[in-house]
Amino acid sequence: MNSQELKCFVVAADRLNFTRAAKELYVTPPTVTHHIQHLEEELGVKLFIRNSKSVQLTTAGEIFYHDAHDILLRMEAIPNRLNAVKSNEQTLLKIGCTMSQETKYLTQALRLFHRENSRVSPRIYLDDYFQLVNRLVENQLDFILGTKIMMQDRPECTFRKLSTSTTKAIIPKSIFQTSKEMISFNEIQDCSFITLRQKSIPKLKEDDLEHFLSTKVREKNVIRQDDIEAVLALTLSGYGIGILPDYAFSIQDLDESVKVVSLQESLEIDYGIIYLKKDRNKLLKEFIECFNK
Repeated sequence: MNSQELKCFVVAADRLNFTRAAKELYVTPPTVTHHIQHLEEELGVKLFIRNSKSVQLTTAGEIFYHDAHDILLRMEAIPNRLNAVKSNEQTLLKIGCTMSQETKYLTQALRLFHRENSRVSPRIYLDDYFQLVNRLVENQLDFILGTKIMMQDRPECTFRKLSTSTTKAIIPKSIFQTSKEMISFNEIQDCSFITLRQKSIPKLKEDDLEHFLSTKVREKNVIRQDDIEAVLALTLSGYGIGILPDYAFSIQDLDESVKVVSLQESLEIDYGIIYLKKDRNKLLKEFIECFNK
């Protein structure tokens, strides 16, 4: 049973004439007859009584007529109902970040993008960078914010630079006093340090600072945390010197009890947007362009 068979039956029942039904449906009379016979075989009942002078519905045919008519009306309404739903649906733009502080890079771009694409609804997902890259490759995310290092050994990914990042030392004045804007970690090597676990922020293998911190870990002088708030809270409380990339915090997150200085050993790291090379999502390209405005 299909829609064409139901249409043939309903029109034939309305006209009580197979020839007129065929003409209205732009098919041949034998086609109408074939569809009706197939319905009768499938239902196991006679739908019409036909002789040389007239065509009449059987009792079963009259009952089936109302059901068939209702089915066709519902089928015809389905596309309109689905289109109505589709027109009200919001397309999702899925964004991955390793820390909530990164969302400050999104605000202006989201504002510009929303003006032109009000039906696109962004979703921001926080996870460690290992999981984010995997979810991106598996098409569970449209793009992620992070460092270029995150996509090393991932040839299927591409990178759009937003800024250059360096690692900063957030020094509690109660631990170490300095008037310098840049120091060497040799000057503070006897202090305790607080930073993120490597799953939260990837490091270059050749990064002297990470090598230094790894050494200090063995000396139990480094406290590693899973999120930025914990690092800042312990740093502001005077438990150690916070070591963070400058994209991970802002001056508004700090108070007068600490001083932010650059580290001579810190390497410059490109920070930006990572997405799949093969991605042809027009909305994604439009959103990326919003970062340049």
